[in-house]
Amino acid sequence: MGKKRYCVAGPAAWLVWLTLLLWLCLPAFAQNDAVPPPETRYLQAQFGQVLEKTTRETAALELDLAAENQHLEEDQKQQERYHVSMAFLRDLVLSGVGVSVLEKGVEEVNLSMSVIQSRLQGIQQRMEKFRQALLATEERAGLLDQRILESESDPGLDPAIVKEYRQYRELLQKKKQVLSAILDVLSQQNTINTALFSAFEEIRTRLQDQIKEKKGGQMFQRTEPWNMVWGGKTWKKEWDRASEFIKNLLTGTLLKEKWLVVTKQAHFSDAMVFGGLLLAALAAFRGLAVVRKKPGFQSLAGRRTGYPLILVQACAPLVIWILLVHILAKTRINQFFPDLIQFLFAFLLVVLTTRITFVALRLVVKEKQAGFLALVLRWQPAFVWGIRIFAFLYLFIYRFVSFQSAVLPFLRFVFEVLLVLGIFLFFKEISRMENRPKYLKAAAPFSKAVGLAGLVADAAGYTYFAAYWFISWGITIAVLCITTLLVYSMQDVDQKFKQAFEPETGSTRGISYPFYWILSNGMYLLIAVLVFLGLAFSWGAGERIFPFFRQVFTRQYTMGNIQLSLSNFFFAFLVIFVTYVAARFWKQVMSEKILAKSGLSTGAKDSVITISIYIVWAVGILFSLTSFGLNTTSLAVVFGALSIGLGFGLQNIFNNFVSGLILLFERPIQVGDVVEVGSIWGEVKKINVRATLVQTYNNASLIIPNSEFISSLVTNWSHKDPYIRRDVNLGVAYGSDTALVEKLLLQAADTVKEVSHFPRKPQVQFIDFGESSLDFRLRFWTTVDDFLTAESLLRFEIDRLFRENCVVIPFPQRDVHMKGLPEQEKTGDKHDK
Repeated sequence: MGKKRYCVAGPAAWLVWLTLLLWLCLPAFAQNDAVPPPETRYLQAQFGQVLEKTTRETAALELDLAAENQHLEEDQKQQERYHVSMAFLRDLVLSGVGVSVLEKGVEEVNLSMSVIQSRLQGIQQRMEKFRQALLATEERAGLLDQRILESESDPGLDPAIVKEYRQYRELLQKKKQVLSAILDVLSQQNTINTALFSAFEEIRTRLQDQIKEKKGGQMFQRTEPWNMVWGGKTWKKEWDRASEFIKNLLTGTLLKEKWLVVTKQAHFSDAMVFGGLLLAALAAFRGLAVVRKKPGFQSLAGRRTGYPLILVQACAPLVIWILLVHILAKTRINQFFPDLIQFLFAFLLVVLTTRITFVALRLVVKEKQAGFLALVLRWQPAFVWGIRIFAFLYLFIYRFVSFQSAVLPFLRFVFEVLLVLGIFLFFKEISRMENRPKYLKAAAPFSKAVGLAGLVADAAGYTYFAAYWFISWGITIAVLCITTLLVYSMQDVDQKFKQAFEPETGSTRGISYPFYWILSNGMYLLIAVLVFLGLAFSWGAGERIFPFFRQVFTRQYTMGNIQLSLSNFFFAFLVIFVTYVAARFWKQVMSEKILAKSGLSTGAKDSVITISIYIVWAVGILFSLTSFGLNTTSLAVVFGALSIGLGFGLQNIFNNFVSGLILLFERPIQVGDVVEVGSIWGEVKKINVRATLVQTYNNASLIIPNSEFISSLVTNWSHKDPYIRRDVNLGVAYGSDTALVEKLLLQAADTVKEVSHFPRKPQVQFIDFGESSLDFRLRFWTTVDDFLTAESLLRFEIDRLFRENCVVIPFPQRDVHMKGLPEQEKTGDKHDK
């Protein structure tokens, strides 16, 4: 009974314990199900950051969209303003206005086109940026869609992660919509600005055609004289216009408008460009100041050879400023200050022209008599500063007040009157000079006629002809002054070349006569060409002559597969000349700088230099052939023909060339070696391409083909070292003390410094008992360069020592014994007598 109760109580107890255990563990299980694993927490954190970043990017893109819509509205408004401007410009083409108005219209068109082009560049850059962002967003959205599909088939993935995937997809979709909207707006902006640019380009072409057409017939087109347009109404109109301009200038209205434009449209890059140009200009000015202080520059500036250099350094600052303004005209800064930049460019050109004339004329008259020089120096500032003041006033009114102002003809006429008056007064003072140059007698009426012709033409209403007349003569005077300076300088250079070459003796000092002749005459030819081009430009013929020469210069002539032209020939010649200069410069650098302290022998240095020069010439010839118009196929044909020539007529030349290379690499003989060729001694001076130059001790030059040194017997006395063994043979009288003779000979050898004790000391040999003397030989070592001197000095010293020690050098002697005649012969002789 008790046992049964025990069995029943056991399962009940286990059930109670199991229920209690489940009750205790259930919260833990519930807690484990509520907390995600670490991987899930990491993904949720990453997605949180991505979602936040995408949200910020989308908000920024919405701001960009609003900004682009605002730009689109501005472009549409600007389009309306540009249409009004285009209508006005088209009316200019049809209204028959003057060339100056049309040129001003072209400037306005160019300015508008530069603004539109800058906008187009910005639009295209932004379109590319947003297009790349859209592609990246679409690619990310595609990957996300693929991930969402994979997560739907994965039941073990946390639904929260899938939810965040879908939320991220919605953000990407919104971002794509914003990017697409931005690209649509940018496309509309691009369309508007492209259409405007094309329209302005068409108008510019029509204006330029109209200018060309009118310029052809405007030379003798008569305009209304200045005194006809200067009435009471004109006075009032010009006064009101000038007053308005001065008021705006003094009150700062113009500056405020420009400053608003700059602050609104200027970029940081514009300031960087302007600052960089200023720094470059300052560096150039600093370089000029350093060059002026160089002793070489000051020495050269004191001679006629340095006249062009003086002119260059005097005009270099103006050239730098002109280049600076010209570069600014090509940048966005020209959009803000177009009139200022054009004014500065034109005025600086006038100042440069007068500066050239001022400096060149002073240097030219420096060669003349003192009285004439003083007169020119007194009158020159008046003409120069008069032209500059007139140019400043004229260009200032034209650019900043009105290009159609009636003040301009009046100002131009007053200047012409003063100019003609100055010419008459100048030549009146010259006529009072004693011993004035003869050419001034003809120059006086000619100069007066030139001034009066321009004045009369302007007074008669031929304004364009008068302007063309005075400007052309002004540039012509500058060209003639520069030409005179160049001729003076070339005369000194020519004289120096003649001093460097002596045709009487045929000797040269650093320059060969053919090169001198080509260089001298080529420089005079270049001066003539420059004068011709300068005169053509000054008289307005450049627009016709320059295209003609360019067409002739670039015309292609076909010869088989080869295209030839004068330009190719010129560039090929220029490459050869540059190669020649580079080879000479490289030779000097190698010999004086690179190999000076290398420790190589003279021959080794010359071999290295010659081989490197061959390489320079090979590269230069290849570039020259390429510049001449020969392509790789043509070069193959040329080298094929050359190989055939080598097999026939050029075999010996090629053999000598290869032999020369062998001599340079193997170096059996080198420059400076003393060789013996066919019992003739000489020193190797130069190993050329075909032959080697050997100069004998008689100052005769032997031109020996290189192949002779390879195939024939040649004695090189200085191949390994410069030492050579020589002998002095002599005899002393019988009965002389031979030990004393030996001592005196060694003493003589020790006295002469040209006798070397290396590789062996001098020694005396008793070689024979001669017929009338005891024969000795003094054997010694010396250098190849000193052996003749050593032999001569040894003989002098031996003779002195022998005289002091009573050692006799005998001369050959013979004892003649007369044999007696028979008695019969003596008797017969007597009977005969």
